[in-house]
Amino acid sequence: MKKISVIIPMYNSERFISQCLESVLGQTMEELEILVVDDGSADAGPQICRRMSLADSRIRLICQENQGVSSARNKGLSLASGEYVFFLDSDDVIHPRLLEEMYLLAEEEKADLVFCGYKRLTEEKIEKIPEGCDGKGTRPRRISAQGREAEKWFHGKYLSWLSGIGGKLMKREKIGSLRFDQSLANGEDTLFIYYFIRRQIHAVYIRKDWYYYRIHAGSVTQSRGMACRSSYFESSRRIRDEEFVRGSFDFALKWERLLAVQMQKNYQTLKETGDRQELKRLKAKGAEERQHPLYGRLLLSERVMFWLCFICYPLYCPVNRALPSLLKIKERFRMKKDDTQIGIITFHCSNNYGAMLQAYALRRFLYCHGRRADIVRFEPFYMTGRHWWIPYAPIKGLKGRIWGVFNMWNGLLAHLRTKEDFAAQRANMNYFRYKYLVDKRKPRIITEKGLEGLPYHYYIVGSDQIWNPDITCGLRKAYFGAFKNKKKEKVISYAASFGGAELNACHDERFAKLVSYVDAVSVREDAAVPYVQRFCEGKVTAVLDPVFFLKKEAWQRAERIPEKAREGRYIFLYVTEPNKTMSAYAEELKEETGLPVIEVRAGQQGTDAGFTVDYTAGPSEFLGYIHNAEYVVSNSFHAAAFSIIYEKKFLIFVHRSLGARVRNILKLHGLSEKLCGEGEIPDIHEPVDWEAVRQKTRENVKISGEFLLKNLNVRGQA
Repeated sequence: MKKISVIIPMYNSERFISQCLESVLGQTMEELEILVVDDGSADAGPQICRRMSLADSRIRLICQENQGVSSARNKGLSLASGEYVFFLDSDDVIHPRLLEEMYLLAEEEKADLVFCGYKRLTEEKIEKIPEGCDGKGTRPRRISAQGREAEKWFHGKYLSWLSGIGGKLMKREKIGSLRFDQSLANGEDTLFIYYFIRRQIHAVYIRKDWYYYRIHAGSVTQSRGMACRSSYFESSRRIRDEEFVRGSFDFALKWERLLAVQMQKNYQTLKETGDRQELKRLKAKGAEERQHPLYGRLLLSERVMFWLCFICYPLYCPVNRALPSLLKIKERFRMKKDDTQIGIITFHCSNNYGAMLQAYALRRFLYCHGRRADIVRFEPFYMTGRHWWIPYAPIKGLKGRIWGVFNMWNGLLAHLRTKEDFAAQRANMNYFRYKYLVDKRKPRIITEKGLEGLPYHYYIVGSDQIWNPDITCGLRKAYFGAFKNKKKEKVISYAASFGGAELNACHDERFAKLVSYVDAVSVREDAAVPYVQRFCEGKVTAVLDPVFFLKKEAWQRAERIPEKAREGRYIFLYVTEPNKTMSAYAEELKEETGLPVIEVRAGQQGTDAGFTVDYTAGPSEFLGYIHNAEYVVSNSFHAAAFSIIYEKKFLIFVHRSLGARVRNILKLHGLSEKLCGEGEIPDIHEPVDWEAVRQKTRENVKISGEFLLKNLNVRGQA
């Protein structure tokens, strides 16, 4: 069996087919079969293919009467014998390394689909292909997604790359009986990929633009849509309806939006051609479309444009031309006048798994309960500096300054030694931060003075260790809402923490002053309530860390499965500080079970026990590691929290200075036996009554949620 079957549908492509085939024959991978399916060409294309097949037996020409590109691709699929199939249009070319890299990634990642980006070519000649035509070079970077996350790629982030079939490597076994719809002359490839991705596939995106395509007068993409008229937007309509029936309204609405644009474009073209019969038919479809339930969920501006196109076309044309400028004005106005009334001040800017995941959960919980909230981009140097290439953290006193310089030097050397891993982890952290937490278009605030101009009426400070002076280099006003702001009405602390049960007595006076600015006080640890209550007149409530607001299914949407987690069963070890007892236990568990240990570290120090270490994981990968682990061993609070959420076999070792919070969360869930102190280590295999644990989670989530929502009686929000 050949490794890859390359399927090339061809129709009147004599100008480009030789270049197309040469780019395939020049691949660094040789184990190919090349199936050129001629769809009734009337030019010299078939003769060129026959001549080239004499020189290279891998080329096979199949001829059929003209039945359309879908029929040609289906013919290729029926004849393909490769483990994978790769689709290539006859007027396009590919980078010399593309097929080999795709195949290697498909095998390494056990992927069903591998794709890359596109680059446009001029009509007549191939532009210089960058990044080394000699086939040498470093492996391209890639990202992967599985199941629902892969569907999100298709419906959103990578729709541009996934809407066309060219440049896609697919596992033939996974394609099965799926075929291109021959009744469609446009969008049939988008529909094919849609149904393929619906099969819960594992997809990999290569971050290279290694597929080179042409747009020219005779290309299918330019001519076939208008020829079929009414089927121009049929694939978008079908996908919209499928997602609507599935209940995936967010996806369905995106296709409703695209469908509206395509119908308008189709109507404009028909107006130019003067086809009255087709215009009448399309008008009827437009009237039909306005009755669809999703049409009412389009923006008012989108509905107005759609109505103008079909009802008042003379007015539609000038408005449509002015639309780009109008959208820019609207965006500027929106940025200036945002009706979101809640601002969250937390540790979102810290490259720390727990800090970012709790911020995501808190914002998501509010959104699900009808409260729009922004995470304030408060990113002071004393929080972000520790993640710079030359790490910086201000420490008071002469000894602190000397230690700071020493730490900066050591940190720089460590980052230079692992520069690729360090850069990759920063990229993974930023991926999560800018996808799920903050709007990059909003201004970054680096001083407390900058908080004075914020538009929010309600502020939530927390959760995480926002009141730990060792982390924030002293107690800071921002994390108590103790800053001047004319619009500020209320400050709520949610699950605020200082890591232990109380602060050092030297902080009491300042803490008492700052906490007086908080109108509703809650903390994360039960043990901390008596200390905080000493300085507060109102009741201090102990609440859950916000990560418990979301169920396992919700977290799965944000996770990414790291490459190391796909290689088989494993023990996940997350180290927040070196612990010899924990390291020795992980080694014993490894010997007992025969499973490898994958170690992730919160800092530079770990076990040094020879385990497989991943230095690149971000929050999404952290979730992926816990979800797929057979066992979890850690001294981290959030490793304990997600072990409970994902219902894993786990043990937690006590952190030297931050043990109170993990003791508290395990006690709340009736899992105190999962904590390893100084005595005998519990049995990790001991069965857990997960239904009882889930019930305790529900009870505490209810109390915590009621505290938050009761104190957020926001005007104008449900």
